[in-house]
Amino acid sequence: CHQYLGILKTHVVFVFCFLFFEQYNRYQQYGAEECVLQMGGVLCPSPGCGAGLLPEPGMRKVTCEGGSSLGCGFVFCRDCKEAYHEGECGTLFEASGAVTQAYRVDQKAAEQARWEEASKETIKKTTKPCPRCHVPVEKNGGCMHMACPQPQCGLQWCWACGCEWNRACMGDHWFDV
Repeated sequence: CHQYLGILKTHVVFVFCFLFFEQYNRYQQYGAEECVLQMGGVLCPSPGCGAGLLPEPGMRKVTCEGGSSLGCGFVFCRDCKEAYHEGECGTLFEASGAVTQAYRVDQKAAEQARWEEASKETIKKTTKPCPRCHVPVEKNGGCMHMACPQPQCGLQWCWACGCEWNRACMGDHWFDV
């Protein structure tokens, strides 16, 4: 709605006042990268470049030229993001006896992802979702009477049957194991 456009611009500028210069630049960069990717483009994989490119659809050979000499000149394969090559992407690496994957893996990020996945599995095994808001709740002993830890929810419920806590739960399975 046009009548709110001035308020929106003011609000956005106001929010950015709280960001440090580096954070604001990062925000703009991520926004631009997301825009390029949403438009079907690619980012140059050359270290230190990352230019956004919009090659023709189906074109495997991509040259990082960019407008106004912003590109680095790297010529790469759109599919595997390695230096351009003829043939299938995987065969280049398998023939050389090198790495059999056509992408780089950040070892620190991979380790973090493994920890996060292990944490998710532990949460899945040791918790039940609150029947109202579905936040994971852990029972670490005591009776079956649970209280949702979310202040906005606060539902009191039964761990055994998942119903809202009531006299039947109290009598039937207060101390079930």
